[in-house]
Parts: sequence; structure tokens; C-alpha cells
Amino acid sequence: MLRGRLGLLCCSQLVATSALRLPSAASPFVRCAAPHRGVVARMMCDDAPPPPTFGMLDVRVGKIVEAWEHPDSDKLWVEKIDVGEVEVEGEGEEAKETPAPRQIASGLRAHYATAADLEGRAVIVVCNLKEAKLGGVPSNGMVLCASGDDGTVAFVEPPAGAAPGERITVEGIMEDPASPNKVKKKKLMEKSAEELRAVDNVACYRGVPLSTSAGPCTSPVNGPIN
Repeated sequence: MLRGRLGLLCCSQLVATSALRLPSAASPFVRCAAPHRGVVARMMCDDAPPPPTFGMLDVRVGKIVEAWEHPDSDKLWVEKIDVGEVEVEGEGEEAKETPAPRQIASGLRAHYATAADLEGRAVIVVCNLKEAKLGGVPSNGMVLCASGDDGTVAFVEPPAGAAPGERITVEGIMEDPASPNKVKKKKLMEKSAEELRAVDNVACYRGVPLSTSAGPCTSPVNGPIN
């Protein structure tokens, strides 16, 4: 009887070991194990990177056409920024398109002292955010800046020749822009900001440059981008 029991025990161990066997190195891909495999499932899936949220943001080249101090805040500039949007006046052959710059409030007074430091500058703008009110002023987007270790904050800049309205891309991850509601609900901007950084003066997401048809976006300082 002892020999029989030992035989059954060995068979049970063999079955258990087979059930937990990891895919071989020759496997063409690693699949997530079924839930009942517990620890093995976590070992096989935890290393997968999160989905690339930046690809769902509508980030565009912009140009600041006007800027003024926020009337009730010593931290905020209010800007009118051309991001390629237009208003159509009239109908048919009489229709005429005119630029429709967005109003955006930015907490940059400590880093850009005068309106002249802003007006005429090329910037990049997140355009599919829900409207917010900063100091009571409606703001429809966010200008991206890089922050250096010494506290310096500077605009991320598109290359010369990039036209207002052109979408900023990152190779291999782009999708149709998400709705403003989805951007807010899924915290797509916050998650993207965790992986946005200026490296060697090039603006990058997960180490891949933010690009336009005229080349990559740059920053005079290196560090996180938000």
C-alpha cells in the first residue's frame, strides 16, 4: 500500500507542475494565463506597459496672437491662441473664413513677465480638454511647458515652419482624438504627463519625439512636461 500511495502522490505532483508550466522561450507570444492559474497569470501580465494615452490627445501647433494679465490673479496670463480653427461668415460664394483663436489661461506670470514675451510665440496646445474656469475666466485648452530642475519653466516649441492647427504626433501610437468628456473621465492628460519629458532639448513621450511635418518639438529646458 505504501508503494501505491507514493505512486499516486508522484502523479499528483506531476499534474500540478504541468498546470503551472510557463510558456517556453520558443513561444511566439506570451498569453495571459486563465484566472484560475493565479500567480502565473500575474507574472505573465504585470510587465505589459499601460496603453499610450498621448495618442488620444488632440495636441496642436498654436500661435499666441494676444495676451493680457488676468484681472484677478497675479499668477495667470490670458491668451488668445490660433490653433487652426476658423469661423465662417456668410453663405455660398459670399462665405468667408476668419481665424477663431481659443482663449486659454496659463499660470505663467512668474516665468514670462510681459505680454510681449508671449505674443507671436509658437507653442503646442492640448485642445480636447473640457472647458475650465481659472480665476473665473473660461479656458479652452492647455499650453504645454517643460520644467527644469532649477525651477525654470519654458514653452515646448514646435519647429519653424509648422503651421497653427497641425496635430502633434508620436510615431506608432496615434488614434482619433478622444472626446473632452473621455479625456477628463479617463484622466488621459494626467496619465500622459507622467511620461512626457524634454530630453536633450527634444520633447518626448516615452522617449519618442513629439513631431510635426517640419520636425520634432523642442524645449530650452530639460525635464517633465505638463
